[in-house]
Amino acid sequence: MRYDIGDLLNSWPFDPDEFIARRITARDGSEKVQIRIDMGMLQLELEGRPDGQKPHGCSSLLEFYRAAQKGRVARVTRDGVLDEEACEDLFQEAWQYYQRYLAFFYLEDYAGVVRDTGHNLEIFDLVYEYADSDEVKWYFEQYFPHAVMMQVRAQAMQALERNDYPTALRRVRAGIDRIDDFSGEWEGDTDVMEGDLPELTFLKDWYEELEKDRPLSDQEQLERDLSVAVEAENFEEAARLRDKLRTLRPAFLGVPTERSSL
Repeated sequence: MRYDIGDLLNSWPFDPDEFIARRITARDGSEKVQIRIDMGMLQLELEGRPDGQKPHGCSSLLEFYRAAQKGRVARVTRDGVLDEEACEDLFQEAWQYYQRYLAFFYLEDYAGVVRDTGHNLEIFDLVYEYADSDEVKWYFEQYFPHAVMMQVRAQAMQALERNDYPTALRRVRAGIDRIDDFSGEWEGDTDVMEGDLPELTFLKDWYEELEKDRPLSDQEQLERDLSVAVEAENFEEAARLRDKLRTLRPAFLGVPTERSSL
């Protein structure tokens, strides 16, 4: 049996300035994701845990501890608290999902990104609720903004593929608000929370770009053209545009009704 993977790595060069991933078909016909790293590669499953393991017979550790919460499995942490070993195991699982959602984003599999970031966000919630120290909680929570940002990016990209700018903007705004709330919760508890988080800055800048790039409605385009005409003192064109704008507005706006006249 040949164990040397040198030829395989040489045919797929590592680039330190770029995240590189690809889908491959395994010998059994199943699809996998591979990530090129500096000293080799990672190979991940597309479904379930990226390493293909089933801890305690569950699809993931997250599923196992959620089941423990509800009394569906026998093994429960001491006094319902996640101890250090449990948290370390959960962190390793979150790291696997982190690697895979980066790969999915690179491969433009946005549904996969949404799913895997959701998994990690649920792990963060679990640890926040059941870990026994703020230090352990922050160990996980520091990655919360990145998971939210990547989830929002994937959701917005799904909307942009449909040319649905309003939904994309709503997704990004919701992500900004979510990270803002997170910052407020941890402000003063850690030196890391000084100034805007890079994930928050990215989403704010992207929101502005999307707002500029989105197609204008007929009314917005006319209002912009009207503003240009007025600034250019082209009053004849401005009058024409005002008349056209009036035709787009509901006719009842300037007409008193029985209720409004009472």
